[in-house]
Amino acid sequence: MMARFGCYLDKVFDWSARLLTLHDTRPRPQIPTAAIFTSVLMMCVTRLKSLNALEGELRVPRRWEKIVGARKPSADRAGQVTALLNPEELRDMLSGVNHTLRRNKALADNPWALRFVALDGHEFFSQ
Repeated sequence: MMARFGCYLDKVFDWSARLLTLHDTRPRPQIPTAAIFTSVLMMCVTRLKSLNALEGELRVPRRWEKIVGARKPSADRAGQVTALLNPEELRDMLSGVNHTLRRNKALADNPWALRFVALDGHEFFSQ
């Protein structure tokens, strides 16, 4: 199912090309920025509750390798790298996605031009 979703992202939003525009400030990254961003995006899409839950899912063999790649990030690394992402590149990427959604009539017209998403990487209580 994840592979189908990845194909959909690539077909509709040209996701592979958009991911190449994202950079962080690490000098020589071992894990590509695209793999980390895709992991965090999949965490939100699958409604995982924390980065630690994401790490558990990434450790299952062959589960998300077609989308994320062979080198998967840990929870700590995913949190660190998302903090290092250039916000202007993220804004440009999200603006392009928003434009595509409006063009495909997936977003209704409304009087407010701005949309936002909030992500929280903290886990205060664990079971």
